[in-house]
Amino acid sequence: MNQALIKLTDERINDNNSLVAFVERAKAVTIPLFPQTVGFIDPALKFGVALVSVNTQLDNYGNNQDIYKNETGGYCLHLSKLNEIAQQAGIQIKSSRPIDRRTDEQGRITLVIHEVTGIMKSIDGSTKMLTTTGKYDYYRDKEKFIKPGEIDRNGNIKGEGQVKGRRSHAEALAESNAMYRLFNKLLAKIPTSFPLEELKKPFAIPYVIEDKNEIINSLPPEEQKILRMELAKKRLGIASSVYGNEEQIQKQVQETNIQVLTDDEEDEEETTSSGLTLTEQNHENAESFRGAPVTERVKKILELINKKGYKHPKGIIPTAQIIEKTPLERQIQLIEELLNMPDEEVTL
Repeated sequence: MNQALIKLTDERINDNNSLVAFVERAKAVTIPLFPQTVGFIDPALKFGVALVSVNTQLDNYGNNQDIYKNETGGYCLHLSKLNEIAQQAGIQIKSSRPIDRRTDEQGRITLVIHEVTGIMKSIDGSTKMLTTTGKYDYYRDKEKFIKPGEIDRNGNIKGEGQVKGRRSHAEALAESNAMYRLFNKLLAKIPTSFPLEELKKPFAIPYVIEDKNEIINSLPPEEQKILRMELAKKRLGIASSVYGNEEQIQKQVQETNIQVLTDDEEDEEETTSSGLTLTEQNHENAESFRGAPVTERVKKILELINKKGYKHPKGIIPTAQIIEKTPLERQIQLIEELLNMPDEEVTL
């Protein structure tokens, strides 16, 4: 990754003037998927920038695992790449399901309607949840692509191959269409087709990040001083009376003899110095990584795995690559489980 791209990931955008200026700069080396204007209301909430690259090395058919060639000669994103963009933007897919599927008398698909519901934290502090639908229509494809009377170089009617190919991926096309519409409403309008040369640039994805320094700046000077000292201690790995680190939490578990509760147990868990139970505190710590870049979450999970001496029950070594491909919800859940883990095991 070149220095220009690395510099973009350090950006923190907190007003519309900065947003416009950033997008103009980013266009030279990325495909920015930022909205044009947003409501920057909370000074502690800012846009960070995540990058998603695309593989442009193609097979003999003009495809690969990230993109495929469409009927106009452009390239479309596979569903897996759309999901990666969603994850980096902090979009959680709550449900994705076909709501209508029709076939002809031979059992071949003629229509698929797919519904997707997604939720995302907005830069104004609100949480947006939207439901969109996408459609695959075989008969519409026939009208659009087949050219009666025109023969291709293989002796077939032009467009028949395209229609047949799209029909074989009808469900994925309908779901992709629904995802595109969801992104267009929650994030920014994503073109459905790109020139191959354009896709050699990574996508620049906005995600909402909470700037703790802005929150601290809003407090009285004496409280600012205390909190800044505690934040510095936490970053240095020193036990903190305000936030606490994993070593302190483990020590508190041992000292208070707190047990891991099962569904059948109703023991009251003791609280930490922050007034929260250890489980609640670990939950908050895990949730604080939701808006962080995926690299930061992966680093935290690997640190906890090493610290807890975690061994996968099937002997799998949890690498950064495996964790990166794990859905966002599971990454957050895994951080929480590892924080709560004394000697027990969790499963990826």
